[in-house]
Amino acid sequence: MTGFLGTRAGVFSDLLLVSLLVLVPAFTTGYFLARRHKGAWHRLAMLISYSFVLIFVIIYIIHNLVEGFPPFRGDRFSNYNIIYLIIGLTHSLLAMAALIMGGRQIYLGNKFSSSKSNWTMRAEDRIVHARFGVKTLIIFVSTTITGILLYFWVFVAGTVK
Repeated sequence: MTGFLGTRAGVFSDLLLVSLLVLVPAFTTGYFLARRHKGAWHRLAMLISYSFVLIFVIIYIIHNLVEGFPPFRGDRFSNYNIIYLIIGLTHSLLAMAALIMGGRQIYLGNKFSSSKSNWTMRAEDRIVHARFGVKTLIIFVSTTITGILLYFWVFVAGTVK
């Protein structure tokens, strides 16, 4: 099974890479909407973006069931395998943190916002949500970077045949 990006990756791997490249601008747009005090648009953008993340996770699970994980190459302790494991573990930990932090942000945003009409927040709630939001955005961007590194390492750098 070959993908549509011209590498040795399969369709699901290519779809996951494209999804990663869409997620960062989506979350960044939501962030800037919040900075411009466009609360309703910010809420909509973040709910859509986080829904997209959940779809991404489903595609990732299907990907692993259909294509499997990239195989180790040669000796288990080769430089390739060690680098693959380091990037893969980092990416997995960041992805889990991003899911948890994003879910918490959605919960906090809805909890704080629904306490008043027109989805507005109290000033002290907005500060908590904003501070945690910046950290969450950084984790999402870091997850994307490690995901791109994994894709490059496995399918572009000539490591999988």
